[in-house]
Amino acid sequence: ILTTVTGVHRYKWLKQNVQGLYPQSALLNTIVEFALKEEPVDVEKMRKCLLKQLERAEVRLEGIDTILKLSAKNFLLPSVQYAMFCGWQRLIPEGANIGEPLTDCLKDVDLIPPFNRMLLEVTFGKLYAWAIQNVRNILLDANAKFKEL
Repeated sequence: ILTTVTGVHRYKWLKQNVQGLYPQSALLNTIVEFALKEEPVDVEKMRKCLLKQLERAEVRLEGIDTILKLSAKNFLLPSVQYAMFCGWQRLIPEGANIGEPLTDCLKDVDLIPPFNRMLLEVTFGKLYAWAIQNVRNILLDANAKFKEL
């Protein structure tokens, strides 16, 4: 009897939310709609979407790794490093339109596994650190030249 009563109390909130006794959040409404949906769910389509997101994340990671490897080379001219940085930010001459800049490394890949998300964020963090270090070096050089004048 004790387990039955405990089980009833444990799932009481779900029953009340499904019956509409308490106000529901948007997330809870979406979950209830998905669970109570009578039409079949296209699992194959969902699987393809997830695979596309994984592929997109892998391409992003590969591109950022390539930029990091090239930026680590000391033989690159500052103008080449600047061009790489501008290309990464999609800073292009006026008149050319290639789309919006990538504002977040996880944009359109939010359903990938947590490890892949973390790997993307860490790799983008390394690129941000490289960019900040370059800007810092330029500012220190400019400050030194200004003091000389």
